Amino acid sequence: MTLFKQIALMLSTFLIIILATVLILNFQNENSSVQDRLYKDAKNTASSLGISMSTASGDISIMQTMINASFDGGYYRYISLNDTEEKIIYKKNLEEKPLNIPKWFIDAIKIEAPIASASISTGWSQVGTIYVQGDTRYAYKQLYTILQNLIISFSIITIIGLMVLNTLLVVILRPLKEVQIQAEAITKNEFIIQEHIPHTKEFKDVVIGMNTMVKKMKNIFDKANEELKHQKELEYIDNITKLKNRKYFIDKLPEYLKIEATSKGGQNIMIALSGVIEANEKIGHKEVNKLFVKIADIFHSSVIKNNNAIIARMNGTEFCILLPDCSDKECLEITKNIFNLVEKSIKEIRLNSAETFISLGICGYSHEENIAQLLSHSDDALAKAKFSNTNIYQEHSNNTTEVMGKEEWREIINKAITLNSFDFISFKAVDMKLKKVIHNRLSLILKVDEKNIYKYYQFMPAANQIGLAHSIYTNILEMMFKKPDETLKDSTCSIRLPYAYLEFKDTYKYMNELLNNYARNLPFKLIIEVPDAFAFEDSQQIKLYKELFEKHNIDMGIFEFIGESDDYYYLQELRPAYIKGDSNYFISANEHTLSALRFITDSVGISLIATDVKDKETLDKLQNKDIYMIQGSVTLSI
Repeated sequence: MTLFKQIALMLSTFLIIILATVLILNFQNENSSVQDRLYKDAKNTASSLGISMSTASGDISIMQTMINASFDGGYYRYISLNDTEEKIIYKKNLEEKPLNIPKWFIDAIKIEAPIASASISTGWSQVGTIYVQGDTRYAYKQLYTILQNLIISFSIITIIGLMVLNTLLVVILRPLKEVQIQAEAITKNEFIIQEHIPHTKEFKDVVIGMNTMVKKMKNIFDKANEELKHQKELEYIDNITKLKNRKYFIDKLPEYLKIEATSKGGQNIMIALSGVIEANEKIGHKEVNKLFVKIADIFHSSVIKNNNAIIARMNGTEFCILLPDCSDKECLEITKNIFNLVEKSIKEIRLNSAETFISLGICGYSHEENIAQLLSHSDDALAKAKFSNTNIYQEHSNNTTEVMGKEEWREIINKAITLNSFDFISFKAVDMKLKKVIHNRLSLILKVDEKNIYKYYQFMPAANQIGLAHSIYTNILEMMFKKPDETLKDSTCSIRLPYAYLEFKDTYKYMNELLNNYARNLPFKLIIEVPDAFAFEDSQQIKLYKELFEKHNIDMGIFEFIGESDDYYYLQELRPAYIKGDSNYFISANEHTLSALRFITDSVGISLIATDVKDKETLDKLQNKDIYMIQGSVTLSI
């Protein structure tokens, strides 16, 4: 129960008790007053009749007339005229009629009407005695009316009193409500400064203290954010061309070289600029640097249609362009265009193209290759390009050969969507320090029959190429929410949704409807992982997803994190449950980068999870950097 309710209940009870006590005392006073009036009225009537009848000289008819007149003009139970021997000469009784008063009231209130008497004399001789008793029915009616009026009056006073009390409590405790909102925000790792400082000393001290704490946390976050941005520029950006550098290229490659990669493969172009020393001697370092900048612009303009392209300066004279989902023919055309534009730029600054020229080696790659294989094949293609007459050499990768054609895949995937032939397999994410499973990451398999089962990396690249990936994710989300796997009950599971699916204009509308209808029946705790590129690039859309997930008690996770954002405030706004990055990223990151990243994640309650941990050597390196939450084949024994 909230403090407001406790105080309101206590004061309301106290107020009602006081008012009820006053009401009872008032009613008791009225009851005594009514009974007193009954006796006094009877006594006065008896006295006045006694005096009046004394003048009747014993005439009974006159005395009867007097009794009738008094009886009809007042509220009496009876008036009786008795002789000196107490025999009734004449008696006027009230006709008994039912009272329009609740029986419980009559039973609860006992009214006794006393009998008043007066002597009747003629001269010195006594004629008789007059007896008068008041009408209790009239008293009951009076008291019941008084009780009704008291209850109505006190009810109105009580309601007004409670309303005033509530208003006063709201005004007095308003600063406390703001303190509560601020405290709840702190538990959610949100930085809220309360601008209104209350006048009440206790509340004022609490608000100032919490504001100070929040400001310190915000300052820590701001400093960590600036430090991480600075480290990113040092680690990932080439100072001259502003292209990405070799480290960024190495950290980004795992996104494309893994079994879950949505891109099946593509082309990698290694580019070397020869004759740089001669060029420096002829035109100077500044002009050569301008040439490098122009070459970088040529690279950007040549691959502008490929949104997933990576352009990196590998060292002083070598560059690399990774083109996912690019065919041999398209890549060769891009390469020739780059060669011609660079050659033209070299000639424009009056350099000898025989001394200063570029060589371009093209190497096809598969998503199943590792980084070392890709770089080795690329270096080999570049070496052959340098000895080629055209300075361009293209080497095809045998790994890119398709087992099945697009139409065969289309038939298999369409059939699987129709028959709901997809299923989940799980991979554990583990806290190695606590030796416990954090969550199960769900991946997909396509089950044609008992013998033909295709893993995610086998069918998803083909699905992307033939445009069926969106239908697959829609199908598996429906399967997850409409027919959840009861074997996962009471566990925590995560599922990844790719950039292309999340940015599709109808996906949010579809997921909103799906979650509204089925999320409450999910038997397990769900975490939906989104790629880091989507989280920091499409801020408005990701906020909508965040609100939707929070509404249905679904957490958000971020995967493929390598710290490439220009700003990290999006982590504070989204507050994901965790960030997943490739193990190589954490291992190769310097201490300044990791320290700044930890400041940010710790201040907003985000865990760091290293993925693709395949062996104990990698695990040891991660633990040396205080990274204990991992995901990969090394967790199979846990």
